[in-house]
Amino acid sequence: MKINGASVNKVINLYNANKQSIEKKDTKVKNDSIEISTLGKKLSDLSIDENIGNSEEKIEALRNEVKNGTYKPSSGNVAKKMLDIIGERGI
Repeated sequence: MKINGASVNKVINLYNANKQSIEKKDTKVKNDSIEISTLGKKLSDLSIDENIGNSEEKIEALRNEVKNGTYKPSSGNVAKKMLDIIGERGI
């Protein structure tokens, strides 16, 4: 009685056939998508370019004061802002 083992060529051919079928399955293309909520769309309608109370002259004047070392911030406004931030954090 003669028993033949698996030939190397048959094993390689089976491996290559299996490898090709796995590679075909992995070639699916996934597309990313993004959706903007209605709130986001409403916010995009607001323009950053609109005047929100800071004129270019005022900003330039503040820059010059800081640069020259003559800027004196209001201690009351600084303290109020600090208390607001602490209150928001719940500290």
